[in-house]
Amino acid sequence: MTCNPLRLKALLLATLGLCGAAAAQAQCTTALFYADLKSNFAFNGDATLYHILSPLTASTTAGCTGWQEMVVKIDIPAGCTAASLDAEYEGLPNAWTLNIGDSPTNDGFAGDAGSTVHNAEAWILGENFSVANASGNPAAIDNPLVTEHFALTDSAVKFLVKDQFISWGAPYGLVQSPNNKLLFAIPDTTVAAADQRSIYVGLNRVISGAPGNGRTGCGLRRVLFRFQ
Repeated sequence: MTCNPLRLKALLLATLGLCGAAAAQAQCTTALFYADLKSNFAFNGDATLYHILSPLTASTTAGCTGWQEMVVKIDIPAGCTAASLDAEYEGLPNAWTLNIGDSPTNDGFAGDAGSTVHNAEAWILGENFSVANASGNPAAIDNPLVTEHFALTDSAVKFLVKDQFISWGAPYGLVQSPNNKLLFAIPDTTVAAADQRSIYVGLNRVISGAPGNGRTGCGLRRVLFRFQ
């Protein structure tokens, strides 16, 4: 999974150049979100779809001087079925670098603070990727449902999140609602209309409770979010 360190920035610029032509042909928006978690830079292509819940903030994690963390809420718009997340790493990841959740109170290790029964989440801790299913009953949650070791040093990984589905790679892997173990609910009709097509992403931290819960880290250098 080695990559050119400027791969995401080049992809951003290339996609921006195609936005005008693509918009006339596609129902799904071409709006992008890009952040560099070491250069204190973020580009938000549509603030009605990408909401900054916690802005770029200097990390206080030991060994993470010069790194930043943030939290983004992504609203998958009508006409699109999935959110695509490209994550590029620099060096060896340290502790918590990515948390993708269906609940605003996901905080790694499965479950949430009771915000919704639709609380599936995925996270990267060190170089280990895990997925937990959703349930309002903690005894029905597998922690983790899926786990895989990634080789992330100076590398990259792509995720695709849609209703009852998450994939990652390369190498490619996926999980989708196995044996009634629910995953991401898009739409989630049990919550307010504004949140029904939302997912939440913690970058170099978990979504909720950090840094107070200690679940922060560094090594995730660049991210690019898009819709499909």
